[in-house]
Parts: sequence; structure tokens; C-alpha cells
Amino acid sequence: MNPASENHKFKNHQSDMISSAYLQRLTLLTAVEGLVVLMITFMKPSEPDAAKLLGFSYERLILGAITLVVVLLFLSAHQSLRKKPDTDPFIKDYQRFLHTGDHVFFVLIGCIAGVLLSIWSFVFSWLFIPANLRPQILWLGIFFLQATVLLLRYESQSIRGGEFLKKYRLLPRFADLSKNQKTVLFVLVAFSILYILILIPSNINGTQSPEAFQHYGGDEVVIYPILMDVMKEGETFSATLYHLFIYEDYHYGYPFYAWSALVLLPVKLLNRANFPDMISINLPLLRIFVSVIPVILACMIITWLFTRFNHILLSLAVFVFLLLTPGTLQNNQGFWHPDGLNLLFVCLVLYFLQRDRLRFGRNFYLAAVCTGLSIGTRLYGFFFVTAVAVYLIMGLSKKNLRFRTAIFRGFIFFVLMCATVLFVDPFLFRADARDRMVEIMQEKSGEMAEGYAGDYDPRNDYRPGWDAWYPAFEDHYTEMFCFFFLIASLLFGCFYGKFQLAHRMEFFWFLMIGGYLIFFVAVKSTQYVLPVLLPLMGTIFSIPLAIQSGKTHAFFQKKWIQISAWLLASSIYLAQLTINFFKILPRFR
Repeated sequence: MNPASENHKFKNHQSDMISSAYLQRLTLLTAVEGLVVLMITFMKPSEPDAAKLLGFSYERLILGAITLVVVLLFLSAHQSLRKKPDTDPFIKDYQRFLHTGDHVFFVLIGCIAGVLLSIWSFVFSWLFIPANLRPQILWLGIFFLQATVLLLRYESQSIRGGEFLKKYRLLPRFADLSKNQKTVLFVLVAFSILYILILIPSNINGTQSPEAFQHYGGDEVVIYPILMDVMKEGETFSATLYHLFIYEDYHYGYPFYAWSALVLLPVKLLNRANFPDMISINLPLLRIFVSVIPVILACMIITWLFTRFNHILLSLAVFVFLLLTPGTLQNNQGFWHPDGLNLLFVCLVLYFLQRDRLRFGRNFYLAAVCTGLSIGTRLYGFFFVTAVAVYLIMGLSKKNLRFRTAIFRGFIFFVLMCATVLFVDPFLFRADARDRMVEIMQEKSGEMAEGYAGDYDPRNDYRPGWDAWYPAFEDHYTEMFCFFFLIASLLFGCFYGKFQLAHRMEFFWFLMIGGYLIFFVAVKSTQYVLPVLLPLMGTIFSIPLAIQSGKTHAFFQKKWIQISAWLLASSIYLAQLTINFFKILPRFR
């Protein structure tokens, strides 16, 4: 049997017949477009002081020469395909490659990424990419767009097939969920809607007028003018882009401002004249869509990681436990900040690593992208270094990877992570913006290590160390009896039960970020702890769930052990939930 057909999991009856025609069209069309680009490149002479030969600069001549070489390569490929349309070994190799493993998916994603990168580069040719490259950038984007369209057309039976969509979807398919899981999802969504409605009054506090907003104070008073400047239209296209991407205050990454601007875009389009003064609309929207909803989504992911939505009451209990924590509510009530988004990105990293299940495929690389998003927003993603290293070592120990392959996969993870950071924080390409960011980071590092100068600190909180941090944990998240039980639950889940991988990734994440906060950070801002303790709190029922799964030592299968585990976990859960309830009650009076 033909090897290509053996590896072709998603049957495509058209591609074997027309793949050569597809490549012929693509190569010829691309070559013609390249000739047009070549004409545009030399349409205008260079500035007199830059012109070196024939009225053009050396840079322009080199660019034109490279363009011509690429055009000739495409023409040569086209001629080769015309002479031997279906017998060319390249065609067979192409078919074999495309229909093996995940290659269809990766080629499609690569083409889409090429389109997005070209658009990104074209836009930023008005800021920091040389303007002379615009024709070539446009050509590259058109090439990737054509490749995407033709791939979708000629591989339509593969890509649109049920098996393909089922295999490559980012989230579990609703139809694949069990009846219990569907019920849990509906219940959590209903509770989330109720939760948002209950928080609306507290999220309109201080938004009645600009004066009330100034009196309300907090970080929002500093951040809001920056967002308004980001959304400000300049006198020229370049000026508008500068406002949009080079915002000059780099305490928080661009994803925070980009999402905030997107949330307010409809408001601005409906009322351009008074947009900055519409605080009574803008601030509640920002607080709900940038702070509250990302936290809710993150809590859903945490609940899924450690319960899989298999038990209605249990999943709801964990979800409520996370959302009614004093620290969570402090973030969700009248507080527009990037920490909700950062928490969501952190939880997505944990989710995709768990979903990959040591296969080192697309989910592993999606985890890299989410790590980059967390770094680009709040720098937290750097602390996944140990979790990812351990994940690769686990792949080696399970013989899912060879050492050389592990190095390669880790390198690709690192490259994707860095590329994501650069893509979502484009100001990094400007030297002046980088210098300003480094200056801010150095200043912030000093504050984190020593505290805010001049702040009232009666408890001497502004110091690192366990003695300084555990009261902050108790004030806003968990009492110590619950905290140490959660640590025990996390460790137990690392070795027993069905969700060992999720627990192990959470353990190494918690070890790194928790260790950094406790031993190197003096400032006890509540939102800093969200990505540290909320995923940990999701393990509250890990011990009884692991025992119930049957994947434990025979000793734990004794009936009295199972009952005791449930009683202990439930008692600690109810005790901490009751304590939290009385702590949050004054916030609603």
C-alpha cells in the first residue's frame, strides 16, 4: 500500500488529482505578483543623499535583487511542475508530508500565522520596520493568504471532516461531554451570570462623574488616562499608530491595554466627542470585562483541571470556593487591573500542558503561546520554566521523547514563547521604548523588594519571608490549616488519582511563583497572589477524588479511609468557606 495512504487519516479524494495544479497556480501567481512588487520597488528613486548606483541606494538594490531571485525560483518551480505534473517526486513527498500526523494542521496554522505576521509587519512599517519593505511584506502576506485559501479548498474534505475538527479543537466538544459534565457547565455558567449581576453595584462605585472617579482613587486613576491616550486618534496615520502601540508607561504589558481598548471600542464609535468623560459607562465595562470575566473563566478552567466536571455538587463547590475568596472579590469589585487576564493566561498554560498529555503536539505549543501572553502581560509566565523542564523530563522518562527531540521541542517552545511576547508587546522593537521599560522594571523591582517608600506599614508587612507573607494569605485567601491541607492535597494528587499530570504541573508552577513571592517580594498586594493560590485552592478535594478513582495504594481503598478523606476535605472546605463568607460580608453592605 502507498505510504501516503497509510498515513492519511483524514481521507481526501481530490488532493491526489489536483495537488499539482494547486502548486502550479500558486507558484505562477506568486511569481507574477513578485514581478509587480519588483516594479514598485524601483518605481521611485532613492533620496539623493542615499542614492549610490542608478539612482538607488545599496539597500534598495539588494532588496530588488533578492526579490528577483525569489521570483525566478517560483518560475523555475512552476516550469518543473508543468513538465512532470504528477510524477515529480516532490509532489509525492509533498503528499506524504502533508498527510502524515499533524502536518495538515501545522501547515494550515503556519499559513494563517504568516498572514497575521505580514499584516503586523505592514502596520508597523509606519513605526519601526523600514518602509521600503512594504511591497515585499504585502507580497508575503498575499502568498500566505493564497496558500491558506487553496489549502482550505483542496484539503476541504480533510479539514472540514468530523475527525479532523474533533482532533484539533482547542476545547472539548460540547457533544463529547457526558450528561453530568453538560449539567455542570450549565450550572457554572448560570452561577457566573448571577455572580456578575451581584457585582454590578460595586463595579459602578466611583464612576458617577470624573470628580467621583478621582476621589475613588487607586491604580485606575493612573491607568485610565493611559488607555485614553492609547485610543486617541493622531493627526496622521503614523501618529495614531504611535498612540495605539507606544504608550510610554510599561508597568503593564500591551495585551492589557489592547483588550481594554477593544472592550471600549463600541462606546468610542458611538460617542467620539465625549468618550474620555464617559466614565460611568467605561469604567464598569472595563471592570467587568477585563477583571471579572477573565477571573471567572480562569476559575472554570481550574475547576475543570481538578474535577473534570464529573460531579455536579463537587464542581460547583470548588467554583464557589474560588470565586468567593476575599482576594478574588477584591480583584472583582471596583478594580480594573491586568491580573484577571494574567490569571487566565496562567490557567490556560496549565490546561494545555494537561491536555497535551506528554504527546508534545499542538497543545504543548499552545501552552508556549499562553506562557508568552502571561509574560507579555505581567511577566508571570517566566516562572513556568521549571514546570516545562519537568514536563520534558517526564516525556523522556516515559520514552515519549528522545533526548535530542526533547531539546528540539523545548527550543521550539522557547521560540514560540519569545515570538508571542514580541508579537503582543510590539513596543519592544523600539529602542527608546525598551529603555523606558527597563527603567520602569528596575524601579518596580526595587519597590517589590523593599516596599513603597512612605507607605503606612503598622504590621511591618513590607519585608519578604514566610513570617511576613502568611498573614496576607490568611487575610485574603486561606487560613493556615486550609493552606497546609491544600499543599497535602496537591502532593497527593501528584502521585495518585486520574489527574496526576495536572497536579504535577500545578506543583512546579506553585513552587516557583510561590517561592519567588515569599522569599523575594516585600509588597503584599492581594492581586499578586491570585495566580499563586487560586489554582492551589482548586485541589481542595484532590485527596478523596484520587482515592475514589481507585488509582491509589491498596491501603487507601479501605472504606473507612475513603469516608475519612471525604469528611476531612469537606470539613476543611466548609470551615474555610464560612470564614471567607464572614470576611466578604462587609463588602456587600
